[in-house]
Amino acid sequence: MNQNFSIAEDFLLDDSFLRYCMGTHEQDIQHWEKWIAGNPDKRPAFDRAILLFGIINGQQGRLDVEVKKFRSLLAEHIAKTPVTGKVRNLRWWRAAAAIFLLGAGAATGYHFMGKKARTSATNAAMADVMPGMSKAKLVLGDGTVVQLDSSHTNQLKEKDGTLIDKDNGQLVYDVTRNTSEKIMFNTLSTPRGGEYQLVLPDGSKVWLNAASSLRFPTKFVASDRTVYLTGEAYFEVAPNAQQPFHVELSNGLNITVLGTAFNIMDYDDESTVKTTLVSGKVKVSQETGNSVLLAPAQEAVLNKQQQHIAVNEADIDKTIAWKMGMFEFDDDDLTTIMRQLARWYDVEVKFAGTIPDKHYSGSIRKQSTLSQALRILKTAGIQYTIEGKQITIEIKQ
Repeated sequence: MNQNFSIAEDFLLDDSFLRYCMGTHEQDIQHWEKWIAGNPDKRPAFDRAILLFGIINGQQGRLDVEVKKFRSLLAEHIAKTPVTGKVRNLRWWRAAAAIFLLGAGAATGYHFMGKKARTSATNAAMADVMPGMSKAKLVLGDGTVVQLDSSHTNQLKEKDGTLIDKDNGQLVYDVTRNTSEKIMFNTLSTPRGGEYQLVLPDGSKVWLNAASSLRFPTKFVASDRTVYLTGEAYFEVAPNAQQPFHVELSNGLNITVLGTAFNIMDYDDESTVKTTLVSGKVKVSQETGNSVLLAPAQEAVLNKQQQHIAVNEADIDKTIAWKMGMFEFDDDDLTTIMRQLARWYDVEVKFAGTIPDKHYSGSIRKQSTLSQALRILKTAGIQYTIEGKQITIEIKQ
Protein backbone atom coordinates (compact mmCIF):
# COMPACT_ATOMS: atom_id res chain seq x y z
CA MET A 1 0.00 0.00 0.00
CA ASN A 2 1.36 3.43 -0.95
CA GLN A 3 1.94 5.38 2.27
CA ASN A 4 3.12 8.61 0.58
CA PHE A 5 -0.34 10.11 0.30
CA SER A 6 0.40 13.73 -0.58
CA ILE A 7 -2.37 14.54 -3.06
CA ALA A 8 -5.91 13.26 -3.71
CA GLU A 9 -4.86 11.08 -6.64
CA ASP A 10 -2.54 9.09 -4.35
CA PHE A 11 -5.56 7.96 -2.35
CA LEU A 12 -7.70 7.26 -5.41
CA LEU A 13 -5.04 4.97 -6.85
CA ASP A 14 -5.26 2.77 -3.76
CA ASP A 15 -7.79 -0.10 -3.99
CA SER A 16 -8.30 -0.21 -0.25
CA PHE A 17 -9.21 3.50 -0.16
CA LEU A 18 -11.76 3.02 -2.95
CA ARG A 19 -13.37 0.18 -1.02
CA TYR A 20 -13.46 2.51 1.98
CA CYS A 21 -15.30 5.14 -0.07
CA MET A 22 -17.75 2.55 -1.37
CA GLY A 23 -18.36 1.23 2.14
CA THR A 24 -18.14 -2.37 0.96
CA HIS A 25 -15.46 -3.76 3.31
CA GLU A 26 -15.52 -3.23 7.07
CA GLN A 27 -11.79 -3.96 7.36
CA ASP A 28 -10.93 -1.12 4.95
CA ILE A 29 -13.32 1.26 6.70
CA GLN A 30 -11.71 0.60 10.08
CA HIS A 31 -8.23 0.90 8.60
CA TRP A 32 -8.80 4.33 7.01
CA GLU A 33 -10.64 5.78 9.97
CA LYS A 34 -7.72 4.81 12.16
CA TRP A 35 -5.20 6.00 9.56
CA ILE A 36 -6.63 9.51 9.12
CA ALA A 37 -6.97 9.90 12.89
CA GLY A 38 -3.23 9.26 13.15
CA ASN A 39 -2.34 11.44 10.15
CA PRO A 40 -4.31 14.68 10.57
CA ASP A 41 -1.90 16.58 8.31
CA LYS A 42 -3.21 14.45 5.40
CA ARG A 43 -6.82 15.54 5.99
CA PRO A 44 -6.99 18.11 3.10
CA ALA A 45 -5.84 15.58 0.48
CA PHE A 46 -7.93 12.84 2.11
CA ASP A 47 -11.12 14.94 1.99
CA ARG A 48 -10.40 16.07 -1.57
CA ALA A 49 -10.04 12.45 -2.64
CA ILE A 50 -13.43 11.69 -1.10
CA LEU A 51 -14.89 14.70 -2.94
CA LEU A 52 -13.47 13.56 -6.28
CA PHE A 53 -14.71 10.02 -5.69
CA GLY A 54 -18.20 11.38 -5.08
CA ILE A 55 -18.10 13.56 -8.19
CA ILE A 56 -16.97 10.80 -10.53
CA ASN A 57 -19.10 8.13 -8.91
CA GLY A 58 -22.15 10.40 -8.74
CA GLN A 59 -21.92 11.08 -12.48
CA GLN A 60 -22.74 7.41 -12.96
CA GLY A 61 -25.93 7.77 -10.90
CA ARG A 62 -24.85 5.19 -8.32
CA LEU A 63 -23.35 5.03 -4.87
CA ASP A 64 -20.90 2.24 -5.68
CA VAL A 65 -18.90 1.05 -8.68
CA GLU A 66 -16.36 -1.66 -9.29
CA VAL A 67 -12.78 -0.64 -8.54
CA LYS A 68 -11.66 -1.41 -12.08
CA LYS A 69 -14.45 0.67 -13.59
CA PHE A 70 -13.81 3.55 -11.22
CA ARG A 71 -10.10 3.54 -12.06
CA SER A 72 -11.02 3.99 -15.73
CA LEU A 73 -13.39 6.84 -14.89
CA LEU A 74 -10.70 8.47 -12.76
CA ALA A 75 -8.17 8.32 -15.60
CA GLU A 76 -10.69 9.87 -17.97
CA HIS A 77 -11.54 12.59 -15.45
CA ILE A 78 -7.89 13.50 -14.81
CA ALA A 79 -7.20 13.60 -18.55
CA LYS A 80 -10.07 16.00 -19.19
CA THR A 81 -9.86 18.14 -16.06
CA PRO A 82 -6.59 19.01 -14.29
CA VAL A 83 -7.12 18.71 -10.56
CA THR A 84 -6.25 22.23 -9.39
CA GLY A 85 -7.89 25.01 -7.44
CA LYS A 86 -9.92 24.99 -4.27
CA VAL A 87 -12.63 22.49 -3.45
CA ARG A 88 -15.13 25.37 -3.30
CA ASN A 89 -14.57 25.97 -7.03
CA LEU A 90 -16.14 22.58 -7.75
CA ARG A 91 -19.55 23.56 -6.41
CA TRP A 92 -21.15 23.52 -9.88
CA TRP A 93 -20.45 19.80 -10.00
CA ARG A 94 -22.43 19.09 -6.84
CA ALA A 95 -25.53 18.00 -8.73
CA ALA A 96 -23.53 14.95 -9.80
CA ALA A 97 -21.79 14.30 -6.51
CA ALA A 98 -22.68 11.67 -3.93
CA ILE A 99 -20.96 13.37 -1.00
CA PHE A 100 -21.71 15.54 1.97
CA LEU A 101 -19.25 18.00 3.48
CA LEU A 102 -20.33 18.85 6.99
CA GLY A 103 -19.13 21.79 9.06
CA ALA A 104 -20.11 22.95 12.53
CA GLY A 105 -18.71 26.48 12.59
CA ALA A 106 -15.87 27.87 10.55
CA ALA A 107 -13.06 25.93 12.22
CA THR A 108 -14.61 22.47 12.47
CA GLY A 109 -15.19 20.11 9.55
CA TYR A 110 -16.28 16.55 8.94
CA HIS A 111 -16.87 14.49 5.83
CA PHE A 112 -19.77 12.27 4.89
CA MET A 113 -20.41 9.79 2.11
CA GLY A 114 -22.76 6.91 1.45
CA LYS A 115 -20.79 4.25 3.29
CA LYS A 116 -23.19 1.38 3.76
CA ALA A 117 -20.98 -0.54 6.13
CA ARG A 118 -20.76 2.40 8.56
CA THR A 119 -24.39 2.21 9.51
CA SER A 120 -24.85 0.45 12.82
CA ALA A 121 -26.94 -2.68 13.15
CA THR A 122 -29.59 -0.64 14.95
CA ASN A 123 -29.90 1.88 12.13
CA ALA A 124 -29.85 -0.86 9.52
CA ALA A 125 -32.87 -2.39 11.19
CA MET A 126 -34.78 0.88 11.20
CA ALA A 127 -37.72 1.32 8.89
CA ASP A 128 -36.51 3.57 6.09
CA VAL A 129 -38.38 6.21 4.13
CA MET A 130 -37.96 6.49 0.37
CA PRO A 131 -37.30 9.87 -1.26
CA GLY A 132 -39.95 11.93 -3.00
CA MET A 133 -40.79 11.66 -6.68
CA SER A 134 -42.56 13.38 -9.57
CA LYS A 135 -46.19 13.52 -8.50
CA ALA A 136 -48.85 16.20 -8.30
CA LYS A 137 -52.55 16.96 -8.48
CA LEU A 138 -54.11 18.99 -11.29
CA VAL A 139 -57.45 20.69 -10.73
CA LEU A 140 -59.15 21.62 -14.01
CA GLY A 141 -61.44 24.59 -14.57
CA ASP A 142 -64.61 22.61 -13.81
CA GLY A 143 -63.18 21.20 -10.57
CA THR A 144 -62.14 17.84 -12.02
CA VAL A 145 -59.13 16.45 -10.13
CA VAL A 146 -56.43 14.53 -12.00
CA GLN A 147 -53.72 12.69 -10.07
CA LEU A 148 -50.35 12.87 -11.81
CA ASP A 149 -47.14 10.91 -11.53
CA SER A 150 -44.17 10.23 -13.79
CA SER A 151 -45.90 7.25 -15.44
CA HIS A 152 -48.73 9.29 -16.99
CA THR A 153 -48.11 10.04 -20.69
CA ASN A 154 -51.61 10.55 -22.04
CA GLN A 155 -53.28 13.85 -22.98
CA LEU A 156 -55.94 15.91 -21.22
CA LYS A 157 -58.35 18.39 -22.78
CA GLU A 158 -59.90 21.39 -21.05
CA LYS A 159 -63.44 22.49 -21.90
CA ASP A 160 -62.08 25.62 -23.61
CA GLY A 161 -60.14 23.45 -26.09
CA THR A 162 -56.75 23.66 -24.38
CA LEU A 163 -54.71 20.48 -24.78
CA ILE A 164 -52.57 19.38 -21.85
CA ASP A 165 -49.80 16.88 -22.53
CA LYS A 166 -48.57 14.76 -19.62
CA ASP A 167 -45.12 13.38 -20.21
CA ASN A 168 -42.49 12.13 -17.75
CA GLY A 169 -43.33 14.37 -14.82
CA GLN A 170 -44.20 17.46 -16.86
CA LEU A 171 -47.36 19.21 -18.06
CA VAL A 172 -47.30 21.15 -21.34
CA TYR A 173 -50.18 23.47 -22.29
CA ASP A 174 -51.15 23.91 -25.95
CA VAL A 175 -53.67 26.74 -26.54
CA THR A 176 -53.76 26.65 -30.34
CA ARG A 177 -57.28 25.15 -30.24
CA ASN A 178 -58.52 27.37 -27.42
CA THR A 179 -61.16 29.62 -29.03
CA SER A 180 -63.17 30.35 -25.88
CA GLU A 181 -63.47 33.93 -24.62
CA LYS A 182 -63.97 32.69 -21.06
CA ILE A 183 -60.82 32.52 -18.95
CA MET A 184 -60.43 29.22 -17.13
CA PHE A 185 -57.96 28.58 -14.32
CA ASN A 186 -56.08 25.39 -13.51
CA THR A 187 -54.20 24.62 -10.29
CA LEU A 188 -51.18 22.33 -10.10
CA SER A 189 -50.31 21.19 -6.56
CA THR A 190 -47.47 19.01 -5.31
CA PRO A 191 -47.77 17.13 -2.01
CA ARG A 192 -45.05 16.73 0.57
CA GLY A 193 -42.69 14.26 -1.07
CA GLY A 194 -43.55 15.39 -4.60
CA GLU A 195 -42.35 17.76 -7.31
CA TYR A 196 -43.49 18.52 -10.86
CA GLN A 197 -42.68 20.56 -13.95
CA LEU A 198 -44.98 22.73 -16.02
CA VAL A 199 -44.86 24.60 -19.33
CA LEU A 200 -47.40 27.42 -19.18
CA PRO A 201 -49.54 28.51 -22.17
CA ASP A 202 -47.03 31.27 -23.04
CA GLY A 203 -44.09 28.86 -23.04
CA SER A 204 -42.76 29.87 -19.61
CA LYS A 205 -41.31 26.95 -17.65
CA VAL A 206 -42.01 26.28 -13.98
CA TRP A 207 -40.51 23.75 -11.57
CA LEU A 208 -42.68 23.18 -8.48
CA ASN A 209 -40.96 22.01 -5.32
CA ALA A 210 -42.61 19.80 -2.70
CA ALA A 211 -45.72 21.08 -0.87
CA SER A 212 -46.32 23.85 -3.41
CA SER A 213 -49.17 25.08 -5.58
CA LEU A 214 -49.50 27.22 -8.71
CA ARG A 215 -52.80 28.64 -10.00
CA PHE A 216 -52.75 29.94 -13.60
CA PRO A 217 -55.07 30.65 -16.56
CA THR A 218 -55.25 28.25 -19.48
CA LYS A 219 -54.33 31.18 -21.74
CA PHE A 220 -52.96 34.68 -21.18
CA VAL A 221 -55.22 37.25 -22.90
CA ALA A 222 -55.03 40.23 -20.53
CA SER A 223 -52.45 43.02 -20.57
CA ASP A 224 -50.28 40.95 -18.25
CA ARG A 225 -49.61 37.33 -17.31
CA THR A 226 -50.44 36.62 -13.67
CA VAL A 227 -50.02 33.36 -11.75
CA TYR A 228 -50.51 32.62 -8.04
CA LEU A 229 -47.94 30.68 -6.00
CA THR A 230 -47.71 29.05 -2.60
CA GLY A 231 -44.60 27.13 -1.55
CA GLU A 232 -41.55 27.17 -3.79
CA ALA A 233 -41.01 27.31 -7.55
CA TYR A 234 -38.32 28.10 -10.08
CA PHE A 235 -39.43 30.11 -13.13
CA GLU A 236 -37.95 30.58 -16.59
CA VAL A 237 -40.24 33.22 -18.06
CA ALA A 238 -40.79 33.55 -21.80
CA PRO A 239 -39.94 37.17 -22.81
CA ASN A 240 -42.87 39.41 -23.79
CA ALA A 241 -42.40 43.14 -23.13
CA GLN A 242 -46.03 43.84 -24.04
CA GLN A 243 -47.32 41.37 -21.46
CA PRO A 244 -45.37 41.53 -18.16
CA PHE A 245 -45.31 38.38 -16.04
CA HIS A 246 -46.52 38.60 -12.42
CA VAL A 247 -46.30 36.11 -9.56
CA GLU A 248 -48.74 36.83 -6.73
CA LEU A 249 -47.99 35.41 -3.27
CA SER A 250 -50.43 34.83 -0.42
CA ASN A 251 -48.75 37.45 1.79
CA GLY A 252 -49.40 40.25 -0.68
CA LEU A 253 -46.00 40.21 -2.42
CA ASN A 254 -45.99 40.69 -6.17
CA ILE A 255 -43.04 39.76 -8.39
CA THR A 256 -42.99 41.49 -11.79
CA VAL A 257 -40.77 40.34 -14.67
CA LEU A 258 -40.49 40.55 -18.44
CA GLY A 259 -38.27 37.61 -19.32
CA THR A 260 -35.95 36.10 -16.74
CA ALA A 261 -35.10 33.15 -14.47
CA PHE A 262 -35.73 33.31 -10.75
CA ASN A 263 -36.70 31.28 -7.68
CA ILE A 264 -39.37 32.05 -5.09
CA MET A 265 -39.56 30.37 -1.68
CA ASP A 266 -42.70 31.14 0.35
CA TYR A 267 -43.56 28.30 2.71
CA ASP A 268 -45.91 28.85 5.65
CA ASP A 269 -43.43 27.28 8.08
CA GLU A 270 -40.55 29.57 7.06
CA SER A 271 -40.01 32.97 8.72
CA THR A 272 -38.98 34.66 5.46
CA VAL A 273 -40.01 34.85 1.81
CA LYS A 274 -37.08 34.75 -0.62
CA THR A 275 -37.07 35.83 -4.26
CA THR A 276 -33.74 34.99 -5.89
CA LEU A 277 -32.83 36.30 -9.33
CA VAL A 278 -30.69 34.11 -11.58
CA SER A 279 -30.85 36.24 -14.74
CA GLY A 280 -32.74 39.26 -16.06
CA LYS A 281 -34.47 41.76 -13.76
CA VAL A 282 -37.42 41.57 -11.38
CA LYS A 283 -39.29 43.95 -9.11
CA VAL A 284 -40.58 42.72 -5.76
CA SER A 285 -43.49 44.82 -4.45
CA GLN A 286 -45.51 44.91 -1.23
CA GLU A 287 -49.13 45.95 -0.86
CA THR A 288 -47.89 49.03 1.01
CA GLY A 289 -46.25 50.26 -2.19
CA ASN A 290 -42.73 49.50 -1.06
CA SER A 291 -40.69 47.76 -3.76
CA VAL A 292 -37.13 46.72 -4.63
CA LEU A 293 -35.40 45.95 -7.92
CA LEU A 294 -33.13 42.92 -8.14
CA ALA A 295 -30.08 42.40 -10.32
CA PRO A 296 -28.77 38.91 -11.16
CA ALA A 297 -27.34 37.03 -8.14
CA GLN A 298 -29.36 39.14 -5.71
CA GLU A 299 -32.24 38.08 -3.51
CA ALA A 300 -35.09 39.93 -1.82
CA VAL A 301 -35.77 38.58 1.67
CA LEU A 302 -39.04 39.54 3.33
CA ASN A 303 -39.17 39.09 7.09
CA LYS A 304 -42.78 38.01 7.64
CA GLN A 305 -42.94 39.37 11.16
CA GLN A 306 -41.39 42.76 10.50
CA GLN A 307 -42.70 43.06 6.92
CA HIS A 308 -39.33 44.43 5.86
CA ILE A 309 -37.58 43.57 2.58
CA ALA A 310 -33.79 43.30 2.54
CA VAL A 311 -31.73 42.86 -0.63
CA ASN A 312 -28.77 40.51 -0.23
CA GLU A 313 -26.16 38.82 -2.37
CA ALA A 314 -27.59 35.43 -3.35
CA ASP A 315 -26.03 31.98 -3.30
CA ILE A 316 -27.46 30.71 -6.59
CA ASP A 317 -26.03 27.20 -6.20
CA LYS A 318 -27.74 26.79 -2.85
CA THR A 319 -31.03 28.34 -3.94
CA ILE A 320 -31.64 26.19 -7.01
CA ALA A 321 -30.00 22.99 -5.76
CA TRP A 322 -33.45 21.45 -5.16
CA LYS A 323 -34.21 21.82 -8.88
CA MET A 324 -30.93 20.02 -9.69
CA GLY A 325 -31.76 17.03 -7.48
CA MET A 326 -29.75 18.12 -4.45
CA PHE A 327 -30.12 19.53 -0.96
CA GLU A 328 -27.56 22.28 -0.48
CA PHE A 329 -26.86 23.66 2.97
CA ASP A 330 -24.54 26.55 3.72
CA ASP A 331 -24.23 27.63 7.36
CA ASP A 332 -27.81 26.47 8.08
CA ASP A 333 -29.11 25.55 11.51
CA LEU A 334 -30.57 22.15 12.35
CA THR A 335 -34.22 23.24 12.22
CA THR A 336 -33.78 24.74 8.73
CA ILE A 337 -32.23 21.50 7.48
CA MET A 338 -34.95 19.35 9.01
CA ARG A 339 -37.77 21.47 7.50
CA GLN A 340 -36.39 20.80 4.03
CA LEU A 341 -35.97 17.09 4.67
CA ALA A 342 -39.45 16.84 6.19
CA ARG A 343 -41.08 18.32 3.08
CA TRP A 344 -39.22 16.05 0.68
CA TYR A 345 -39.62 12.79 2.65
CA ASP A 346 -43.14 13.66 3.89
CA VAL A 347 -42.30 13.12 7.54
CA GLU A 348 -42.88 14.91 10.82
CA VAL A 349 -39.91 16.00 12.93
CA LYS A 350 -39.79 16.08 16.72
CA PHE A 351 -36.85 17.34 18.79
CA ALA A 352 -36.03 15.66 22.10
CA GLY A 353 -33.71 18.00 23.94
CA THR A 354 -32.33 21.50 23.43
CA ILE A 355 -31.51 22.26 19.81
CA PRO A 356 -27.77 23.02 19.51
CA ASP A 357 -26.69 26.47 18.33
CA LYS A 358 -24.60 25.10 15.49
CA HIS A 359 -24.63 25.58 11.74
CA TYR A 360 -23.90 23.07 9.00
CA SER A 361 -22.84 23.14 5.35
CA GLY A 362 -22.91 20.51 2.63
CA SER A 363 -24.87 18.61 0.00
CA ILE A 364 -27.10 15.53 -0.11
CA ARG A 365 -28.59 13.87 -3.16
CA LYS A 366 -32.38 13.95 -3.12
CA GLN A 367 -32.39 10.37 -4.40
CA SER A 368 -31.03 9.21 -1.04
CA THR A 369 -33.33 7.38 1.34
CA LEU A 370 -34.15 9.18 4.57
CA SER A 371 -31.73 7.11 6.67
CA GLN A 372 -28.92 7.90 4.19
CA ALA A 373 -29.70 11.60 4.41
CA LEU A 374 -29.86 11.51 8.20
CA ARG A 375 -26.35 10.10 8.49
CA ILE A 376 -25.19 13.71 8.48
CA LEU A 377 -26.74 14.00 11.93
CA LYS A 378 -24.87 10.96 13.24
CA THR A 379 -21.63 12.40 11.86
CA ALA A 380 -22.35 15.55 13.88
CA GLY A 381 -22.99 13.49 16.99
CA ILE A 382 -26.79 13.75 16.90
CA GLN A 383 -28.89 10.60 17.31
CA TYR A 384 -32.27 9.96 15.71
CA THR A 385 -34.99 7.36 15.44
CA ILE A 386 -37.48 6.74 12.65
CA GLU A 387 -40.92 5.40 13.50
CA GLY A 388 -43.19 5.30 10.49
CA LYS A 389 -43.46 8.89 9.27
CA GLN A 390 -42.00 10.48 12.40
CA ILE A 391 -38.36 11.36 13.05
CA THR A 392 -37.25 12.03 16.61
CA ILE A 393 -34.01 13.97 16.88
CA GLU A 394 -32.37 13.02 20.18
CA ILE A 395 -30.04 15.79 21.29
CA LYS A 396 -27.77 15.04 24.22
CA GLN A 397 -25.77 17.82 25.81
